Amino acid sequence: MSHRLVACEHCDYLHVEDDIPPGFVARCIRCGSPLYQAQKGTVERPLAFAITALVLFLIANSFPILTFAMEGRTESNTLLSGVVTFWQEGFPFLAFMVALTSIAAPLMLIGAYIYVLAPLYFGFVVPGLRAVWRVLAVIRPWSMLDVFLIGLLVALTKLTDFADVIAGPAFYAVCFLIPTTLLMSTTLDPRTIWRRLAPENLRYATLEDLEELRAGTGQEKATGWMTCEICAFVVTDSAARETGGKCPRCGTHLHHRKSGSLSRAWALLVTAVVLYIPANIFPIMTITYLGRAESDTILSGVVVLLQSGQWPIAIVVFTASVVVPIMKIILLGWVYAATGLGLAGPLRERTLIYRVTELIGRWSMIDVFMVSILAALVKLGNIATVAPGFGAVAFCAVVILTMLSAMAFDPRLIWDRAGMQKEQGMSS
Repeated sequence: MSHRLVACEHCDYLHVEDDIPPGFVARCIRCGSPLYQAQKGTVERPLAFAITALVLFLIANSFPILTFAMEGRTESNTLLSGVVTFWQEGFPFLAFMVALTSIAAPLMLIGAYIYVLAPLYFGFVVPGLRAVWRVLAVIRPWSMLDVFLIGLLVALTKLTDFADVIAGPAFYAVCFLIPTTLLMSTTLDPRTIWRRLAPENLRYATLEDLEELRAGTGQEKATGWMTCEICAFVVTDSAARETGGKCPRCGTHLHHRKSGSLSRAWALLVTAVVLYIPANIFPIMTITYLGRAESDTILSGVVVLLQSGQWPIAIVVFTASVVVPIMKIILLGWVYAATGLGLAGPLRERTLIYRVTELIGRWSMIDVFMVSILAALVKLGNIATVAPGFGAVAFCAVVILTMLSAMAFDPRLIWDRAGMQKEQGMSS
């Protein structure tokens, strides 16, 4: 049984790491956040899924996703088509975000898995394994092919009302790629990889260190350790001083708390609130059909789906594009305000709300992906054309800013500001 220490990333409560059966999740006894999920200590399955995902990704980028036929004319699009169209239409921000979230980030995620797992499986040495594996923590939230698929289905629903649409090989590749990348991640225990990549002489914080921390008093007890945000390695202050303030396992700079976390989170959230107004006032796209142009805002797009009888799709779009952004802004604002005021109250529930809002924010990108697909596919002049609007830029900015706001916030402040200083726990 392991006696390594593991700290909760959301409340910083220390636990003694225990062996749990594969597939089970260890949770923090204080705030309920997941600490780690055990998987069988092998890289075979995740490596196989990563290689399969790479093949599917190449197919998804090499063949048409949809083919649009109307009045004897046809247009096809690929994953890259939306990026090119946004750039040509004068929307470089949208082009960059779609390229990042639907092409670059997924490719980097898959490539990182193969680059790290293949040498570990076959036993050869390549440089920079720790650096590449460290980058995964930054890449993962920006890989949004699952959200792209929902946007694709919404676009498909809109097109089938007035034209013939044929799903291409890339459409099916994307459908299979999403569960494959999910299995790639869920069948791997990151702790196993970090331990295999760690320096040979690495010393883990143990139960004995915990007892020494408990023996401290005042500020010494409150700041006796730091947790690496990338690899979750628990480092005592004395060990951090020996390494120059860097994590001895992955090399990330360590700090007790994110500097200026609350002020940066507030600044990003307030900016998102300001941009949410033009995001709903200005059209996200303009549709020209048989010489007649009509602009669509987010809400008018939902109304059109309802009028055409597409209730399930309308509910999905309304939830992702209206309910989720508003609720995320309100809930994050409440969490930040309660933290800044040092309110006690239901800290466990407040932490759960933060975790949920952090996870769901990315799904609001559905409308942006839908516009990218329609604008790239429907380009038949006065017969039928879809052009992106400024509303899409503002709305995309809202989604990105709320995501960055949640990332900037340090949830451990929820407990610190409420007077719950760093505690040394012991659970198994």
